[in-house]
Amino acid sequence: ESSRCPQVHEGVGSADRPRIRIQNHFDINQSGSGAGFMKVKPEGSPGLYVHVPFCRSRCTYCDFHVAALRPGVVTDYVSALILEIQHHADAGFSPETIFIGGGTPSALSVEDWTRLLKCLSESFQSGLKEWTIEANPESIDEQKIEIALSLGVDRLSTGAQTFVETGLALLGRRHDAQRVHEVHDLFQKLGVPRTSLDLIVGWPGQAIDSVNTDLAAVKEIDPDHISLYHLSYEQGTWLHSMRERGGLKPIMDDTCIELSRAFLQGLQEQGFERYEVSNLYARGGASLHNLNYWERGEYLGVGSGAASFMEGLRWKNKPDVQKYISAGGSPEKVSIETPELLEVVTELIMLELRLTRGMNLNRFKTETGLDFHEICGESLHSFEKRGLLIQGENAIRASSEGFEVLDSVIVKFVEDAEERLNEGT
Repeated sequence: ESSRCPQVHEGVGSADRPRIRIQNHFDINQSGSGAGFMKVKPEGSPGLYVHVPFCRSRCTYCDFHVAALRPGVVTDYVSALILEIQHHADAGFSPETIFIGGGTPSALSVEDWTRLLKCLSESFQSGLKEWTIEANPESIDEQKIEIALSLGVDRLSTGAQTFVETGLALLGRRHDAQRVHEVHDLFQKLGVPRTSLDLIVGWPGQAIDSVNTDLAAVKEIDPDHISLYHLSYEQGTWLHSMRERGGLKPIMDDTCIELSRAFLQGLQEQGFERYEVSNLYARGGASLHNLNYWERGEYLGVGSGAASFMEGLRWKNKPDVQKYISAGGSPEKVSIETPELLEVVTELIMLELRLTRGMNLNRFKTETGLDFHEICGESLHSFEKRGLLIQGENAIRASSEGFEVLDSVIVKFVEDAEERLNEGT
């Protein structure tokens, strides 16, 4: 389950939650160097993303900021991460959700795992509604699970991706299908309150029997939540390189849609409810941390390369592990910016249309000062006639068919908005 931000990033907090004023918490100069930590208690409760970038090897589809797993470096990194977390805690920061992602958080040694989780537990237990850790099947074990549960973690997300061995090999995963079953048996034995499972659809060679294999495994494991992602060929990845060289043949878009439909139908028959284009739950509800992203809520990222967005200001820590360690808990901030109107419009459209409940038109007008019907009404009417969008009193949402072509719907709306905004300049 990915907690990483979409490329346009996510924006200001939900209307029903008080928001932190960034100037009360940070002092970030225009050159992007360092951060001051003022002892002023902020008023809001955003999400906290903790980045652990280390992996034993890079998966063939991965383009995230990751680093080689070298024990001494990892320990120094965790020490720097703890310092950054403590700085924010001392300044009064108090999240509602925590998500530890990577990389491979579960690849930490027991000692570093314990140090990091203990720091978070001691710093942020008050008011915490959800605490998720991403775990890879080959590196999570009973001891780490017990430590996590004892310190307040209530949700574990497993990167299965598929239960077909040829698919696992193609994706560069380090586990086999049986190991995922063993890990979830441990979750059940130890009483993990909420569990999530990541799956990928659309990998080369995948067919309907592969989907059925994955559905049968999901039924047996019985997780609370599923993240179902379409494989993408990101530049710089092994899969992208192989595709460009003709070394593998991606499945056709129509086939990918058919496989996705079969997956979704099978999951819904098992009792899963779709709440976002790539996410479903059976029990325990949505991922609160990721829901905060899609609702343009505020979040703070700690760790090398981690992104943040609070009170209209966006930045990220410089993605360099050695420089992060050397910074001693006050990492260099880069890409500091305040989104312009078109970016806010784009974020609202792109993020909220991912949700099955759709985009709130009243909120769109409040956040942008624009009437959605005035800037995108013609395209909206066209999409509605084609059965891709459904319009309610104060919202528009994608139909099942609309979710299948959501990218093109979003692109058209953003083009309309850009054209109208340019007319006014």
